Amino acid sequence: METPQLQQPILEESTEIIQYVGLHELDDAERAQLGKLTAEYQSKVKRITQDNTSITIHIKKMRKNGKEKKQHKYSITIKAISPASRFRASENDWNLNTAIHGAFLKLEKEAEKVYKKNDLHKNHVKFNMKKKVKKKK
Repeated sequence: METPQLQQPILEESTEIIQYVGLHELDDAERAQLGKLTAEYQSKVKRITQDNTSITIHIKKMRKNGKEKKQHKYSITIKAISPASRFRASENDWNLNTAIHGAFLKLEKEAEKVYKKNDLHKNHVKFNMKKKVKKKK
């Protein structure tokens, strides 16, 4: 009797990297939220930069004066490195989702500024419609 051979799926090679720093401070539900939102925003950042981009996310869960409280303030710092340039954005909030969204939106705006500026200079030609004519005396 033949044993069935397992076929391994062919994985698409990618140089995209997501690193998390401070992940041990979050519980399982918070990790799931972070993973979901990071995957969503990674595709947006990739589309803006048009390159493979490595993303590093620093997470800090802050406590007030060392007292154990039910509510924590989150500090999210995101660094994105693409072949063309580097971007950094951070956000602090009492809600983890709001902090993640805010940091990624700031990162997207920063990347759009750089890439749209570069696109304008590459793809468009500036024309000077007003000609200055020197008057003869």
